[in-house]
Amino acid sequence: MRHLLLTLLGAAPCIQAAEPVRIAVAANLLPVMEQIARDYRQQAGAKVQLAGGSSGAFYEQIRRGAPFDLFYSADAERPDKLAAAGTGEASRTYACGRLALWVPKAEPKLDALPAGKIAIAQPDTAPYGRAALQTLERSGQLDELKPRLVYAQDIGQAYQFVHSSNAPSGFVALSQLTAAGTPAAQYARVDATLYEPLVQKRVLLAKGERRAAAEAFLTFFDAQKDTLKAAGYGLPGEAGCAAD
Repeated sequence: MRHLLLTLLGAAPCIQAAEPVRIAVAANLLPVMEQIARDYRQQAGAKVQLAGGSSGAFYEQIRRGAPFDLFYSADAERPDKLAAAGTGEASRTYACGRLALWVPKAEPKLDALPAGKIAIAQPDTAPYGRAALQTLERSGQLDELKPRLVYAQDIGQAYQFVHSSNAPSGFVALSQLTAAGTPAAQYARVDATLYEPLVQKRVLLAKGERRAAAEAFLTFFDAQKDTLKAAGYGLPGEAGCAAD
């Protein structure tokens, strides 16, 4: 799986860690996490390394021993499984995602999609891809539109398919569009009743001497509620986003 790596370097006077905190980040969260990580470096002077990609692929890598300290998933199931298996702990909901229909060159209407391919993330590994399929099925359009679907490895690649005009329309994360400053006329929020809630959890993986640095980042991230809200996420406890 192709990963997007971002290393933020800086001195660490408060958190003594020889290596950066290594964080696996679901692709929908990556643009927001980059902003939060920059703020963390500036305020705490600590090192952070981000890898963005599909939650399903990260889950399999972590099960095989990939050395991540934290995993921010696009679903709740995988962090819970890692915690239950003893691979991680402290699985908690950090946000609920929102699905959006992006149609850059036409009116974004679910019942009037433009001709051509429709980009979605791979449903088997990406929760936003599964939500897109649910949307098409519940709206009664799956049989008609399924031959036009083009599957991306994750929601980040689905975004790129539409951004590059390889697909005239696609289902992406609302957070990706807000982070990019996409004109509101180009996209529409998908009715939340058309897909199962995108409850997103994170899990602590770090052990031993790496644990303190990972916990420090967790504390900082959990305080960034305004940033997550502005990006289009629902917060735990809000309507449609159950708390743990």
